[in-house]
Amino acid sequence: MKTIDGSELTFRPLQAWSEYLQAEELQRVVWQMPDWRDVVPANLLITAHKNGGILLGAFDADQRMIGFAFSFLGVARDHAPKILKQCSHMLAVLPEYQGQKIGERLKFAQRDASLFQGIALMTWTYDPLLSLNASLNLTRLGAMARHYIVSAYGDMTDGLNAGLPSDRFEVEWWLNAPRVQACAHAAPARKTWDEALCSGAQPIFDVTLDARNLPRIVQIDEPNADILLLEIPAQLGALKSVDAALALDWRMQVRNAFLKLFNQGYVAFDFVFDARQAKSRAAYLLTRQPIDLGTS
Repeated sequence: MKTIDGSELTFRPLQAWSEYLQAEELQRVVWQMPDWRDVVPANLLITAHKNGGILLGAFDADQRMIGFAFSFLGVARDHAPKILKQCSHMLAVLPEYQGQKIGERLKFAQRDASLFQGIALMTWTYDPLLSLNASLNLTRLGAMARHYIVSAYGDMTDGLNAGLPSDRFEVEWWLNAPRVQACAHAAPARKTWDEALCSGAQPIFDVTLDARNLPRIVQIDEPNADILLLEIPAQLGALKSVDAALALDWRMQVRNAFLKLFNQGYVAFDFVFDARQAKSRAAYLLTRQPIDLGTS
């Protein structure tokens, strides 16, 4: 990892054609894309950006782009009356600069740009089995998820996604929600695994470690509490590289659980790690209690 002084970074809209080309190449590197059809091309990036989309880059002191966030205008069809939203399609940071909150800063800069447009909702998708993405989206940004999309992008071939069905959460980021405003102004207090259990969260999966120290679901319980704890693999990539069949089993079990729970009115609103085990366990927190979206 290359450590970078956060004060050296500039977050700003892309300007020159060469910067759109940098964003195109950055996609190939971050997602390990062997198929050029997976890349959002520079000509589409610039067109969306000039017509209401948001395209922000993170630039180092030499004005080299090390990350970007891209969204385009959309319509929230499930909202009555229908409202405009920003559809955030990509958030990327070069691998050597990850883990330094650059993605988080890009998202909050994207939030500021959306609010400047008068748009208070942003949505995007991510793989619900990716623990670090879940922690960023739900805990650090204050977003929530209540829609599960089965095989959202068909069979994917890039290095990060190949081998599993492309199931996704659709994240809702209500930009004026009290929880989101609190996250924007200060690092949120992180709930721990034990705190979640002590507050009455009900575990849905009974998970044990097999002889290879890999997590395996041995029992699924019926939900009977307002707050649920639903465990996922803490390190999907490592699990998939050792036992692809077990990773697929996790995909299917998690898919079935979330489809059922979302249909019952539960919402994924937070994410926890088990601090006692050096982040070797990870889980979603779900609630069926109302969440203030900041829309009134």
